[in-house]
Amino acid sequence: MLLALDWGTTSFRAYLFDNERNNIDSVTASAGIMQCDNKFEDVCYAQVGHWLKQYRGIPVIASGMITSKQGWIETPYLPCPASLGDLSKNLTSYVTTKGDTIHFVSGVCQKTPLPNIMRGEETQVAGLKGRRPITAILPGTHSKWIRLEDDTITRFSTFMTGEIFAALTEHTILGRLLTEGSDPESFAEGVRDGFAQKKGAGGVLSKLFGARAMPLLGLMNPDGIRDYISGLLLGTEIHEAINSGFGQDVTPVICGSADLVERYRAALEFCAIKTEMAEAHLAASGLMRIASAANLV
Repeated sequence: MLLALDWGTTSFRAYLFDNERNNIDSVTASAGIMQCDNKFEDVCYAQVGHWLKQYRGIPVIASGMITSKQGWIETPYLPCPASLGDLSKNLTSYVTTKGDTIHFVSGVCQKTPLPNIMRGEETQVAGLKGRRPITAILPGTHSKWIRLEDDTITRFSTFMTGEIFAALTEHTILGRLLTEGSDPESFAEGVRDGFAQKKGAGGVLSKLFGARAMPLLGLMNPDGIRDYISGLLLGTEIHEAINSGFGQDVTPVICGSADLVERYRAALEFCAIKTEMAEAHLAASGLMRIASAANLV
């Protein structure tokens, strides 16, 4: 059996696996590291203590921001390229005050072509089975594009798309123009403007001001401002990722929550890029694969 913890900034997810490695139960709670007030052990036992008591000695593996400097146990960053075997050989073990051992997964870092780090995403992509080259896209506040070959992370890029979108719509003059409406065509237009990067047409900084000017000049539906900004940022992300060598030779696999996955799928489609959707609960599958490689199960 195995107890797998996917413990992030805002959420806590736990998965219970039986002896045949089937996921037989799960727990989801709004108990991310930002809500724990540094009482990580108390939160852990509040959420999964009943399993730890029922299945005494069950191996436990955890990944995500719980392994960061702000989390429970800080683990080192493994240098990229990092394989499934590297992750399994570099677990950090910790014994709780109640005698249970938890094995924490390391993050991954790279220094070139740009300095970059990840915690949690390495476990998600470990859940992608298959030895073929894969470009995995993980949408989020800081979205990741990750290249995998033979179960090895060979390179990755991070885009602050989600955080910039939140900042623009909540803390700039653009936010004052937003309505509760939506306009899919404005989203598509934004994606194309961000992706095209035509010479002489300006970049994302000047195009963002267009989101203010176009509705005032009658060139855009006022309900489409939010969607245009979202599309413009996504199109820019896709342009930068493709120009950096991601997704040119393989069909990208999008991983994550349904709403973000669909938005990225639509954006990539507007850029004439076909995609595949990953299976659900990748982190759970990744934790099981890492635990298996480490002989915990």
